[in-house]
This record gives sequence, C-alpha cells and structure tokens, in this order.
Amino acid sequence: MKGKQTAVLLLAAAVMLFSSCVHVTSSPIDQAELNSDTVVFSADGQPIDFGIYCDRTIAQELVPQKPLEEYRGTMGVIVSSMRFPYGGGTKVMAEDTLKKYFPNMDFVIGNGDGDPVTQSAIIDDYIAKGIDVLIIDPVEKEAMVPAFERLKDAGIPVICVDRYVPAEYESVVKADDVKIGKKAGEAMVKLLGGSGKVVEIQGAPAASNTNDRHIGFAQGIEGSDIEVIAAPYADFLQTRGLGEMEDLLQRFPNDDDIDAIFSQSDVMTMGIIQALKAAGRNIPIVSIDAQESALDAVSAGYIDAVVAYPIPMPAGIFAGVKVMNGEDIPDYIELECPVITKSNVEEYKGHSGY
Repeated sequence: MKGKQTAVLLLAAAVMLFSSCVHVTSSPIDQAELNSDTVVFSADGQPIDFGIYCDRTIAQELVPQKPLEEYRGTMGVIVSSMRFPYGGGTKVMAEDTLKKYFPNMDFVIGNGDGDPVTQSAIIDDYIAKGIDVLIIDPVEKEAMVPAFERLKDAGIPVICVDRYVPAEYESVVKADDVKIGKKAGEAMVKLLGGSGKVVEIQGAPAASNTNDRHIGFAQGIEGSDIEVIAAPYADFLQTRGLGEMEDLLQRFPNDDDIDAIFSQSDVMTMGIIQALKAAGRNIPIVSIDAQESALDAVSAGYIDAVVAYPIPMPAGIFAGVKVMNGEDIPDYIELECPVITKSNVEEYKGHSGY
C-alpha cells in the first residue's frame, strides 16, 4: 500500500511540473535592450543583463568564472504557486535565463501550487532524479524544514528565492521585505501628512514575507499619528483581497472611517480596487510588488504608491549555476526595491516580468 501511495505522489508531482499555466507578461530577458547600467560580461565576453532591480556590484559577483556554454548539469526549480502572476513570471524568467545563457544545462521546473506538501513531494522527486542544485520559492517556513533536511542529506545545494526557510541553504535571492514594508510605511506617512486611520491587508499568515512586511510597515509609520485599525489576511489572492475589502467597507461605512489602505501585494490590491469601485469609495492605496497591472493602476490614479518587489531572476539562476560548480556567491543577494509613484512610473514599466 505504501508503495502505491508513493507512486501516486511522484506521478502527481511529475504532472504538476509541466501542466500548470498562467498568463504573464513577456519576460524582460527577451524584451530588454542592452543597458550599460545593468549589463555585465561573461568570461567569454557575452553580455548578461541582470535588469534594473539588480545592483551592478551584485551582478558582477554573480558572473560565472567560465564561458557560459561550458556549464553542464541539471537544475531543479520550484515556484511557490502558478496561481499568482509572480509565480508565473518567475517560471518564465527562469526558463528564459537557462535557455539564453546556459544552452548545455538541463532543468526541470515544478509548481508548488501554494502547498508545502506538494513542494515537498516535488523535492523528493527531484532528489530521485539526481538534480545538482535546487532553486526554490518556499511556500511556508516551518513546514518546509524536513524537505530541506532531505536535500542536505542528499548533498544537493539550495538557493532560496523570494522567501526563506529556517534550515540550511547556500544563499537567498530577494529584496528585503522588512525594508520594503518600511518604505511602504514611510510612503503612507507622506501620503497622509503624518496622521490617519489605515487598514492593512496582509498576505498569508505562515509566509515569511507577510510577517517581514508587517514589521517593516510598523517601523515606517513609527513616530507618526497613523493608526492601523484592522489588519486581516487575504493570502495573496485577488478574490480574498476583494472579499476582505468588502467586509471592511461594511464595517467602516463612512468616508472618514478609513483614510488609506496598505496592501502587502498587488494581487490583493487588484481585488481591493474592485471593491472600492463597486462601493463608490475613493481611498488612497499604498501597495507592494510593482507588477505591470499595478503600474498601470498607478498611472490611472488607483494606486498612490507601490514599492517594487522584483522577480529574483536571472540572479537566482546564476547563483545556482555558480554554487553547483563550487564557485563562491554572497550569502544574501539583495535586489533593489524603489518606491514608484505617478512621477516615475514610466521608468519601470516593462521590467517586472509579471
């Protein structure tokens, strides 16, 4: 019986590797013209564009030591969920990076589907396949620790992207969520002139970035007269953002009950905007991510400020290639997180990848 259950799990994992799909914008890796501010060069002189969210100093540290076509092996990639534009964009940019820069590398890409059990099953499948390195956006912190221990026992190095796990890994590639939350808080203070009543729409309770963004936002509004009057979770889902905002508008029915909204992700913000439009309410919003739809919403005046949370590619792929070949990388590869408003939004359109 146990053998049949294992076979079913592995089959399900294999199906999820290739069956998921989501609409995302085209990858900036294919779209971008070579920009002297973001391009570095490989050992054989090939230009590598790490994008506008990767500092040039960090990019230089991620350049492999050998010509790119000399790198071989199998890389496993697991995104957190293809239900989110961020997950879809991560998958597309990972594929594009590997195909463009590492033509002799093999790779498999799996969809965690927002479930640590699913991610763990895919990890076990990858261990059985004998991958050389894993790039993963972990769904949850604590729940993924046992799977990380199995990767360690198998001698497979791990690069975390977007989120991290309290276990052994080589590096994490992401923007600093505490810093992002703090920038959002500071933008809120500026937006409201230092005082007001704010609702915070949080992500998923067990996700590391939810807690970090919440902590950062509290730091950003510290010393002001801004009060957070409600902070429900919406699991980084548009439908949940819509539902939670509808409930809040009923709970706070008067125009002066809520002065502004802080949303921890653009996906939830799209649902929040739906709820506001349906209720005929106009409430300022500070959001996080800077996905393309949110940048359009900034231009249209529906979002007042958004703090960028860039996709960790191509940096994550290059970090993985270097690690599997014994080359040094930083323990933390921090991406940039600018505040974007109507005054500078055009500079960032077309660069998010989702």
